[in-house]
Amino acid sequence: MSNIAVPLSARSSLCQKGSDMDLTREKALKLHQQMWSDMQKELGDCPAQYERHRFKMKWVREKFPKEAVCSNCFLCEYVNSAQDHKCSCCPINWGRDGESTNSCEKTISGIGVDWRRSPISEILALPERC
Repeated sequence: MSNIAVPLSARSSLCQKGSDMDLTREKALKLHQQMWSDMQKELGDCPAQYERHRFKMKWVREKFPKEAVCSNCFLCEYVNSAQDHKCSCCPINWGRDGESTNSCEKTISGIGVDWRRSPISEILALPERC
C-alpha cells in the first residue's frame, strides 16, 4: 500500500486492518452506545439516512480527530482490527445471524434492524452477541 496522503474525511470510510485505536470489545460497545445515544438526543428517534451518516462522520471526527474509524462505526472498527472485517463477528446482534457482510443493513427480505432506517431506540436496544 502506498503512503499517499488521504484526507481524514475520506480515510474514515476505509477499513484497513491494523488500526491504532486498540479497541477492546467493551470499548467498541461503549462508544457505539454513546454515539447512537448522542445522535438520538440531537436528531430524534427516526432521522433520515443522510442525517445519520453526517452525524456519525461529525461525531467521530470531533471525538477522534486523528483516527480513521472504519465506516464511522466503532463496531466495524473493532471487527476489522480483530477479525479482518467479518461482519458475522460484530458484537451486536442485528437480527441476521450468519450473514458475513453488512449485518447491520437489512436485506431484501427486510429481516433485522438497519442502521440506516430503523428507529435509534431499536438500535440502542439490540442485544450483544455472545
